[in-house]
Amino acid sequence: MYCTDFIKAKGKRLMKKALTILTLFIGVYSYAQQDPYYTHFKDVMQAYNPAAAGHKYGEICLSGLTHHQWRDFDDQTAARGTNGVEGAGVQNVAPVTYNFNVGTVLNLSPSKDKFLGIGITIIDDKIGYTKSTSFMANINYKMDLQGGFSQISGGIGIGGTQWGWVKPKYKARDLLDPNVPVTGANEMKLDLNLGVMYKQKSMGPKLKDFYAGFSITNLNQAEYKVAVSTLAGTSSVLSRQYVPHYYTVVGADIPLNGVVLEPAIMAKYGLLQGSYKPQIDLNMTALFLGKLRGGLAFRQWGTSDALSILLGYEKGPLQVGYSYDITLSNVQQVSNGTHEILVKYCIPINFVPDTPLIIESVRFL
Repeated sequence: MYCTDFIKAKGKRLMKKALTILTLFIGVYSYAQQDPYYTHFKDVMQAYNPAAAGHKYGEICLSGLTHHQWRDFDDQTAARGTNGVEGAGVQNVAPVTYNFNVGTVLNLSPSKDKFLGIGITIIDDKIGYTKSTSFMANINYKMDLQGGFSQISGGIGIGGTQWGWVKPKYKARDLLDPNVPVTGANEMKLDLNLGVMYKQKSMGPKLKDFYAGFSITNLNQAEYKVAVSTLAGTSSVLSRQYVPHYYTVVGADIPLNGVVLEPAIMAKYGLLQGSYKPQIDLNMTALFLGKLRGGLAFRQWGTSDALSILLGYEKGPLQVGYSYDITLSNVQQVSNGTHEILVKYCIPINFVPDTPLIIESVRFL
């Protein structure tokens, strides 16, 4: 992911200065990871592609996800040089993300080949003492092709993101550092996403339920400037500008005897520090007997970032998933891995069929 090299590249140099570990996080995070990442990326596509809102006609689907990254990384880890148990005055500064999605599909034509997908996405993302909360309304137009054999959709997400500085309670490296902020502040800005998707029921005898999507987030490149007060009694301005992130996701199902393989790949690009830096996620899970899921995933950003173990259960409208990321980069020196939990539930909707219009006529008396 986009913070993989922060310890190797900047850790030794910053530790020699009388600065808090928070300064390191802000400096790197503002120009690196901006959008949160998800190991279950194929299950929450609506979060980064508005064209994915709405699973299928006749259902309302809700999903919730919690992502706890780099467990046991705190604001004194770099000072100790090792992992440690949190104690008095020691605060967890590792990224924590919460994601919630709800979506459905509305019919737009009597022939039931044109649909409107709608959904709402809420993301709460905290890292160090910065926090962003996003609310996005997603809407897309879906059109069935070849009698429903395939479908194309295009959509837009319109919402707002509040970014700011949470009132700090960290244990400063230099207790009387005059640059340490003592107040919190935030700012709300418009946020825009754009996306397209293509689905096909089969591609040859082995590939089923193929899908491919492309999307752009942070389309309007919102810029934030938040003023906070420091221990010295002066005002300091914290700034951050979001940059567009480009997502490409491709996946399909491969049915075997009692097992369905579910390969998926996501490539994410962000214009960071003047150049495009790709992040690649490879995901291979298998659904056994239509209920139990297991698999592996691999994430790369510059160097190997994480190897993930995925487990899950699925029955009817309910899906539950868990993943554990084993950190492979230099961050492993201060990380006990990443945990992610997904819960998804789809509620059937019984639409009342249209009542046929009967016009009496003397011809049939």
